[in-house]
Amino acid sequence: MADRVELEIAPREILGKKTKQLRKAGIIPANITGHNEPPQAVQVNAVLFDRMRRAHHSTNILTLKMPDATTQTALIRHVEHAPKSGKIIHVDFSRVSLNERIAVKLPLNFVGESLAVKNDGGVLLHLVEALDVECLASDIVSSVEVDISAITEIDGVLHASDVKLPQGFTLVTDAEEPIAKVASTRAEVAEANAATETAAEEAATPEAASQTPAES
Repeated sequence: MADRVELEIAPREILGKKTKQLRKAGIIPANITGHNEPPQAVQVNAVLFDRMRRAHHSTNILTLKMPDATTQTALIRHVEHAPKSGKIIHVDFSRVSLNERIAVKLPLNFVGESLAVKNDGGVLLHLVEALDVECLASDIVSSVEVDISAITEIDGVLHASDVKLPQGFTLVTDAEEPIAKVASTRAEVAEANAATETAAEEAATPEAASQTPAES
């Protein structure tokens, strides 16, 4: 189970286009939605949020703590970046209950050594960086290991169904989805890397069940 991480937030009164003032002051506007409760406009210190992400805690269950000491349990549903600078300009949190099953993206951690790479000069391609799964919110883990030693030949492929998920996890991604491959040509590597980068941008953060975002 991934450790629960505490993140300090505060109520937000500045909405719409005026949120530019917050960003200039090093504050990220955010919303909390879900569980049939009204959307809540909040804000988070940009430095604290970045520190949490750099510590690889963005997939964890978060305890969002308000100044009055009230807390909410949530996941990061979406992080919006500025197109040119890449800076974070908005965050959507989704409330969760620890005893409910939710849909999340489970990052893959590739381990081991492929004989096709070691002996035959192949190049390992990571085709997928995360799998869509369902699990109890309390069971969320930061990643799952994928042993690439099972790929012993050039053009050998691992599929989503080859990943050993933790107990109680259900695979949502198509079981036949290729997740890793040992290729023989650099052109194939370049093409696969381009596709992987696009997929990684779309799956940069874990997502709770889809809900309608509130007004920024």
